[in-house]
Amino acid sequence: MNFITELFLAWRYFKPKRNAVSIITLISVIGVSLGVCVLMVVLSIMTGFTDEIKTKLLDINPHISIRNSYKEYIDVPEKIIKKVDSLGAKAIPITYGEVLVQKGDKVLPQSLIGIDAKEEPKNDFIAKGLIAGRASLNTPGDILVSYVLANKLGLHPGTKILIHSPARLKDMVDIADSGQISKKKDKEVYLPAEFIVSGVFSVGDYNYDSKTIITALDDADDLFGYPWGAATMISVKTEDPFDINPIYEKISKAFPGYQILTWKQTNKQFLNVLAVEKNMMFFVLIFIVLVAASSITNTLITVVVQKTREIGLLRALGASPATVMRIFILQGFFVGFIGTAFGLLLGGIVIYYRMAILYILSTIFHIEIFPREFYMLSELPASVVPRDIIFIVLCTIILCTLGAIIPAYRAAKLDPAKALRYE
Repeated sequence: MNFITELFLAWRYFKPKRNAVSIITLISVIGVSLGVCVLMVVLSIMTGFTDEIKTKLLDINPHISIRNSYKEYIDVPEKIIKKVDSLGAKAIPITYGEVLVQKGDKVLPQSLIGIDAKEEPKNDFIAKGLIAGRASLNTPGDILVSYVLANKLGLHPGTKILIHSPARLKDMVDIADSGQISKKKDKEVYLPAEFIVSGVFSVGDYNYDSKTIITALDDADDLFGYPWGAATMISVKTEDPFDINPIYEKISKAFPGYQILTWKQTNKQFLNVLAVEKNMMFFVLIFIVLVAASSITNTLITVVVQKTREIGLLRALGASPATVMRIFILQGFFVGFIGTAFGLLLGGIVIYYRMAILYILSTIFHIEIFPREFYMLSELPASVVPRDIIFIVLCTIILCTLGAIIPAYRAAKLDPAKALRYE
């Protein structure tokens, strides 16, 4: 018996006359379809969220950071910036440090970033996220605060705030060998610096917004006691941050005495968490397909019992046990293939109309399923990755085909004489 005949018989058994077996087969196909649909939708949404998070990370963080390995700051960042520009990337100096922000009696810790006012066009993500005031830092003493800090301290453009520098406060304290703490006699009384809020911003990342304030580079240097024009870090932006190794190797060779880190290295732990979360989601949801595969096993066992005499007739006509086994394994393949095809179609429809579906569900259950003000996104993100789809298709078809092995083996082991006498 050739393969075409086996394929024909498998297809005939796959769609029998209207009876209980055909209904069970239909249920098996539906189960596979729903499993594939759920896998496709969830993985696409997880990928979409991951892509959005990576985009925000790249907006607010340097693609590559260059730091001095021997001291807190870089004295003359212009030399490094010119060299980086010649390598095909864009660089700006940044001074970074921890401060305390005071308004009245309230004091909150914040991370202060000092940027070169002349390089502000390269930081357009701040201008895009501006809520009130202006994004420029041309006037000494200007500072940009996030909406989170503004809400906590009641700030708005024009409000005066005090900035305490822990680094400057530390220089006023003398710790003796005995552990006794006293004020250094040769140090003047330190007063906090006064700044005026020029603008309120939100970049869409709560972690960043909740702890970051921005001022001019010279103001930050003066606050932390660094020479004017110095920088604690050189922020490098590349054309393709996802293919960052070539430019990273060039910069590493050009600056051997500096600490150089890519955005992937800086956020390695966070990116690993996202990858593990996606993998765990796939691992959990694949059990839906496993349940569907087990129903295929039950369906084919029923088919084997119903077709016992036909199987005996096939064996009597010369069909080998391997042939009978392949016929029923092909049935499992048909269920997996057709179920996967319908599942991909259904998943594509759900992803395309996901916002309409969310609106309908929100209306029915009277709850906000995707609050935009919390996620800072205009719509539920989704990104269909061909690699994920191929993986889902292969896993589903393989599992469904393997689910047919037990009933196929049972059919192959039927004795022809007993099968022909079966009632």
